Amino acid sequence: MIFSLQDILVDALWIVGIAGVLATLSYTNWYRGAHGMGWRHVFSLPRTLIPLCVSMEIFCLGIAINGLLSTQPAPWWETGAWSLLALMFAIQTIAYGIAGARNGWDTPLEERDDDERPKQRG
Repeated sequence: MIFSLQDILVDALWIVGIAGVLATLSYTNWYRGAHGMGWRHVFSLPRTLIPLCVSMEIFCLGIAINGLLSTQPAPWWETGAWSLLALMFAIQTIAYGIAGARNGWDTPLEERDDDERPKQRG
């Protein structure tokens, strides 16, 4: 079976997305070891959340496009679900980027929401 350039590019899209997730996890592991942080702390930093979300967005787009263009197209709801996930990851990427630009790339997201937490009485 001969593969077209379109097939190769569509498959490369989701493969690059998964490779990005693995690269982000590898970087995150190194970063937390170098700075003495725990996993929970390092996964609350925009520095690590942005590349993770971008990679997941690329993966979801690749799967959605693959479902649209394959020989036997995927059901509409499946393609829609992957597209919706890609959109949600894109929104998260923008939100994390704004938060990182405003408050610093190494400031955990939990520390930024002090003004939104309920006030302690007493």
